[in-house]
Amino acid sequence: MTSRTTLWILLFSILLLGLLAAVRSSGIAAGTLDAGDWGALVGLSMLAALSGASVLGMFRGRAGDALQAAIAWLAIFAFLGVVYTYRYEFELVARRVTGNLIPGMAIDGVTGTREVTVPRGGGGTYVVRVALNGARATPMLVDTGASALVLTEDDARRAGIKVEDLSFSVPVQTANGPSLTAATTVQMVAVGPIVERNVRALVARPGALTTSLLGHTFLDRLESYEVRGGRMVLRGRN
Repeated sequence: MTSRTTLWILLFSILLLGLLAAVRSSGIAAGTLDAGDWGALVGLSMLAALSGASVLGMFRGRAGDALQAAIAWLAIFAFLGVVYTYRYEFELVARRVTGNLIPGMAIDGVTGTREVTVPRGGGGTYVVRVALNGARATPMLVDTGASALVLTEDDARRAGIKVEDLSFSVPVQTANGPSLTAATTVQMVAVGPIVERNVRALVARPGALTTSLLGHTFLDRLESYEVRGGRMVLRGRN
């Protein structure tokens, strides 16, 4: 093994020891370190000191090489620190990219909040994927002008609703004129991390509706919803 290879191994070991020590020391402020943790922290510190002494001995008389290697590893350590610090932001960016590539894909928050961002689609509409009663999510048009959650026949059947047992006696006014719908209740409506139960809904007659509408019987349960920067933000109640 060459001295250069040995050097890189030692430097890498120091980096790993530093990361482990940082993780251990993060519990000091919270007071969560037990006797075993303190022992491990002391051991890691001793190993780091020993490795550092070995590296200094190998670089004796070669200050330039030592400085170059130190700068390289400091840059790597800084990069890893930035990635760890902004890990939630990077995850959110990835989800936003996915949401733009997949129409109707909700972009939920990554910090534990019940918040969903819906990218604007063609024609200025907002289409989001909604899961009904645990079934596979299906695209729905967010319609702030609809008084209720309105389902197509196919979406209703997919949610386990027996359409043939419903009574189509509820009159509604649609863009194509007056129509009759059937009242029902959806046990669970999920938009990303936002989950509402026992949501009143209407089922359209077969062929009367091409896309289900996410209306006010769901929207009114939210903490808020708004359009901002070309995106619709839905916030669930905590």
